[in-house]
Amino acid sequence: MITSSRIAGLSPAKATLLAANFAASADLQSLRSVISSHPSTFCGHDLLRVLLCLPETMDPSLYVPFLKSILSSDPVSGVGGREADIPTSSPILDPSEESARRKVDRLPSLPAKDCTSNRDCVISFLLQRSRNIDSETGALTIVKELLTPFRTELPDIGKYLSGVVEVLSKLIYEYEGREEGEREEEDIGGLASFETLTAEVGVRALLNHCGDGEAVHNLRVLVVPYLNFKENDPAGWCVIWAWLGEKIESGDWAGFVEVIRRWDGPLGDEDLREQYARFAIAGCYMCRDTGTWALEGMRAVQRKLMSLVASCNMGNGVYKTPIILGDLLDKENPLTTPSTESLKLLDILITSAGILSLPLATAVKVKLEGSHDDQKALLVRYVKGGPNWTKRSDEEWRKTRDGVRWLRSKSEILGKLSAEEAEKILLAGMLAATRFTLVKEFYVDGHTGALGKEDVERSILDAFQEFYDNASNGNKTRGSMKNALSTLQTIYPLTSKSTALTRAHRLVTATHALSHYSLTLTPGAPLLPVQVRIHPDPASLLARLLDSNPKSYTQADNLIMIAKDLAFGTTGSDGGGQTDARVLGMCVEAALSENDFETAYSFAVNRLVSMASATGDTEDVRDVIWRTCFQAGRYRSPYAALIGENTAHGGKALRVVEMRMELLAQALRVCPPHALTEILAVWRRCEEELRAGLKEDEEEEERHAALWGTGAVGSRRTGEDEAPMGLFAVARGAAQALRVSTFPLSMGRGGEVQGSDRGGVAEEQVAEEHRTRKRDMVSGMVTHGLASGLGWVLGAQPNTPGR
Repeated sequence: MITSSRIAGLSPAKATLLAANFAASADLQSLRSVISSHPSTFCGHDLLRVLLCLPETMDPSLYVPFLKSILSSDPVSGVGGREADIPTSSPILDPSEESARRKVDRLPSLPAKDCTSNRDCVISFLLQRSRNIDSETGALTIVKELLTPFRTELPDIGKYLSGVVEVLSKLIYEYEGREEGEREEEDIGGLASFETLTAEVGVRALLNHCGDGEAVHNLRVLVVPYLNFKENDPAGWCVIWAWLGEKIESGDWAGFVEVIRRWDGPLGDEDLREQYARFAIAGCYMCRDTGTWALEGMRAVQRKLMSLVASCNMGNGVYKTPIILGDLLDKENPLTTPSTESLKLLDILITSAGILSLPLATAVKVKLEGSHDDQKALLVRYVKGGPNWTKRSDEEWRKTRDGVRWLRSKSEILGKLSAEEAEKILLAGMLAATRFTLVKEFYVDGHTGALGKEDVERSILDAFQEFYDNASNGNKTRGSMKNALSTLQTIYPLTSKSTALTRAHRLVTATHALSHYSLTLTPGAPLLPVQVRIHPDPASLLARLLDSNPKSYTQADNLIMIAKDLAFGTTGSDGGGQTDARVLGMCVEAALSENDFETAYSFAVNRLVSMASATGDTEDVRDVIWRTCFQAGRYRSPYAALIGENTAHGGKALRVVEMRMELLAQALRVCPPHALTEILAVWRRCEEELRAGLKEDEEEEERHAALWGTGAVGSRRTGEDEAPMGLFAVARGAAQALRVSTFPLSMGRGGEVQGSDRGGVAEEQVAEEHRTRKRDMVSGMVTHGLASGLGWVLGAQPNTPGR
């Protein structure tokens, strides 16, 4: 046993070795005796070196009083009682002084640079002791027990405790059940390793290890304390900003909002708090989602930042209106500068993005940088956007219209468009969606819009053409044609009867009428309304109609009306008499093609010929008349050659020839000179047919007289009287006709024709006399025709017998 007096007589080196021995064996009572016997030796640094020899598993509460005494500069007094239980011959007591000093030098030591004061020495000891405990035992709970009593008294130890020890402890004990597959490759190691990581690496490791389930909680209890220990190293905060940005990029907008809503960001550092607020605002602009939940998240962020800005007095300077979207994280960008003005603008822009269903940044870019055409295209997309936009209810269209007005005037997303432009696009959308009642309410009856009557009419005509051109059938009671007509009826005829509207209405009428017939331009495909509208000659469609619809030529009046509606609808003019003549000509041609010569003759003589004078002898009408009459005049029944028309039909055959000659005479009357030769060639063949018919008729009468034993009745003229006027005689008559202005058509209607030898006849000869006068009248018309083509007359040859 060593006595207290013997301990007091030890040299400082030997006393230190003895104290270290007691510390290593955890004999704190003896340790106190040694310390109290050598107060000058164990004051501060040397005592801490001895305490470093204590077992790492020892309860810190047993030696914390030693540390407290050093901090208070109050030497530890002996506790009395038991003396040190060490043999007097122990090597600890009897080494040489030199040997004792060498052993003391090998005792654990603290860095000299960290021991400029007792306070610094204690801090250095606590840090070193904590690392030793962790490396030897891995028991961070012992480290926490060691450091906790100094949390408040030594702020550096408090930071270390909360930012390193407790953080590492939570990772080990609270997150150790996390699947290894979710960990990143970084290994944060033990206490010594973890505290030496750079802020950037440490924060990334914490974020990777702690997961996203309790992101805000993890930020508060792990990341922020760790960065506080790292003196808020900007590199560490940049990792947090990037982590939040990655949430947005990866589509975890809800996770971003949750962090901003529940976390106030860095505390106690104005610059960091401004960075946090700026990044939160930028996050809203970075979000690409357009759903309602995304917009609600933006509003939650905006409300939180309004409170934060107000409490921190951020952004008190003059607000600069932004001109471009720019770099959202730039400190000079007004959009993301934390201020009341920028957050009010953010609120307006969030509403705008919600109306347009656009990402916030896209809407802002259109507002600040978009051209007039960009904003117009955006408005069209908004009005006619979505797969079901044509099915909006009236109430939804009202909201759409209110939204457009707000976007143009309040938020100025569409600020480069005039009110008139915006209303035109809205009107076009409503018309396309067939909301005709709403159109009348807003733009026709109520006049609540910014459009004049002309603008409304133009929009209606545009919508009409769109419906018309997209119609698959011309029936105005179905589909797009019905919508086309309904579009017109919003303003026509009660509000306006302009020429353009009338044209559109008549085009619908004509197209509807055509839909009742079989009519195609492409085999197997029905006629489309757009083909009618863009056809270079719509009236020519009636020729196709007549070809594909038998007996349709009998509906001449109906066809004329269709043709006039078509002409007016496509050109603005119904064509007048020219259209009538053209359609009648088509009907004559169709009748001939169906071997209905009687109807063809009736249309030509009773309707078409009379149009020459009624229409002022226009060149186009005259051209239709002579061509139609010529075509009918050279008609021959397809059965004539097979059955012998003259023989088979007798008087009927003669009557048909006479009708043909009358038609040819009408053609000669109005034809141009170059057509005379061709027409007269047909006339000559008709003459030959007539002579042959008359001769056959005479021979038949003679046979009849011989059969009944009677003489021939003198009811017929001699051969010269019965024959029609020859061509040479006709030519002579033409020369005489040159001395009069015209040859009245009425002369052939009951009046005597000059040169005719008429005498009294028996009552039974009246019919024959009428036929003869008709032939002479027709010859007179031919004479008049030849007069207008004197060039041919000069070369004409007399029709001498035997030719």
